[in-house]
Amino acid sequence: MRYGITIPLDRPIGIVGDLAAHAEKLGFDELWLADHYYNRDVSVALTLMAERTSTTTLGTAVASPFLRHPALLASLAGTIAELAGDRFVLGLGSGGYEFSQHLDVPIKRPLAAITEATRIVRDLHAGSADVTGEVFSTRGALRWPVSSTPVYLAARGPKMLALAGQIADGVITHGISDTHVDYVRDKTGAGTDVCIMLDVEIGDDQRAAYDRLRPRCLMMAGGSYADELIDVYGLSRDEVTALRHTLRTGGREEATALVTDDIAAAFGIAGPVSHVREQLARLEANGVDSVILSVGGADADEISDHMTRLAEAVHA
Repeated sequence: MRYGITIPLDRPIGIVGDLAAHAEKLGFDELWLADHYYNRDVSVALTLMAERTSTTTLGTAVASPFLRHPALLASLAGTIAELAGDRFVLGLGSGGYEFSQHLDVPIKRPLAAITEATRIVRDLHAGSADVTGEVFSTRGALRWPVSSTPVYLAARGPKMLALAGQIADGVITHGISDTHVDYVRDKTGAGTDVCIMLDVEIGDDQRAAYDRLRPRCLMMAGGSYADELIDVYGLSRDEVTALRHTLRTGGREEATALVTDDIAAAFGIAGPVSHVREQLARLEANGVDSVILSVGGADADEISDHMTRLAEAVHA
């Protein structure tokens, strides 16, 4: 199993290169970035990371065609591949609630959108694209030689998981229970690289570690997803319903208080290094190809320290 780690873009951009170099030195296989309009720009960050690393895979987890047109995503992927060689993976996802709430950009027909975006990226990388789609269209070509890159899809529901199995090289998803991993394998089929993204809080005081983990699992547990996944995650429908209601009508603090240990443990790992190591070994034994680990930290030094402690669990 490969071990990836996320690099946060809500801190000053100058720390990105140092954190990437530190993560590579610690032995992590992959470095991933989330592409959000309200954080530092992902293309700048990827450039800094490409220049400061030489072996790790670099990827977006994820970028949305509703934020960047698929033609721009094809150019971004090709540009980073020009810097990093075959080390870049383009992770695509339809995006979150903030697109419609903050940008007045509705997420229309996500299955069609992701299908068309994937085709446009691949066609442009192959030399030209002629796509007239329901959501996106492109007629033309990139005006420079481009290397193709793998495309992974962010997916939770059964239809998007099935689409990932049909058209993508891999899938990026959330949920670490054995039943969920089996569900993802069943929906995507053989040959699809399965990447599980999860938050990790390391601490000898497991109760305190869970308290730090709870707010980071809030949207994963209380967001919009198919109700059938509640059972797949091994969660209580009543608890998830209450969490969803509070998240929408109350505040984040009130909702976070409803994130039980079981809910947090469905999406992340909290506790001593030995416990983190044990849970990661369970995922590996269940056939997960890659884990994308997110750690907290208030500043560069704290994030770096958390990376180092996480490496103890990963590379025991």
